[in-house]
Amino acid sequence: MAAEKISRKKLLKEPDEFISTTTKVIRFLAVHRRQFIRYAVLGLLGVVAGAGIFLYLEWQKGRALAIQAQALQMYEEADRKGMGTEGEKESLRRALEKFREAIAIDHRGTQAQISQLYIALCHFGLQEYDAAIEAYRGCLEGPFRPMALNGLAYCYEAKKEWAQALEYFQKNAEEAKNVFQEEGLMGVARCYEALNQKPKALEYYQKALTQNPKSPMVDLIQRKVSELKG
Repeated sequence: MAAEKISRKKLLKEPDEFISTTTKVIRFLAVHRRQFIRYAVLGLLGVVAGAGIFLYLEWQKGRALAIQAQALQMYEEADRKGMGTEGEKESLRRALEKFREAIAIDHRGTQAQISQLYIALCHFGLQEYDAAIEAYRGCLEGPFRPMALNGLAYCYEAKKEWAQALEYFQKNAEEAKNVFQEEGLMGVARCYEALNQKPKALEYYQKALTQNPKSPMVDLIQRKVSELKG
């Protein structure tokens, strides 16, 4: 059956599909142009704000780093002035305030963890052991965990809380490839001595000797082993 022939006149009367669709799109855009403009502006503002926040955070990080550098210099000054002197204490207090200032500006990441660690060291140097313990606890999650454990152990040892000190020394003593392992073993041995558990103290002194026979403390360890053996 032959297709029905449509006259040119009829075709001209019917709306072209492409033209009709385009018209609808143009009308839609005209009606909703304010929404499109608003979304476009918001998107642009988002990009600008994101860049601004990034630059601000980088500026904060740089400012905190500069203050941290000042604090480190003060901490080194304290070390040079001699342990227990008034000059050392003064420098430690000044360093402490600067490290706190650095954290107040930027409390994120490794840089802030370093300041937190030095806050603990300053408190320890000032014999403020409870404050040092609190600061060290802020470093237990992250790359400075072994150092924080070691610091906590020394704080409790200074307070003569042997069981607590033993717990933290033990954590480092049990971890192989830990730069504080030898200090951990020695600390455990000292705590057992203080708790009058001489066989356990002897065991850990011998472990320390076996683990590191070329230790700078080898003479001390051998003397302790001899004493405990009787």
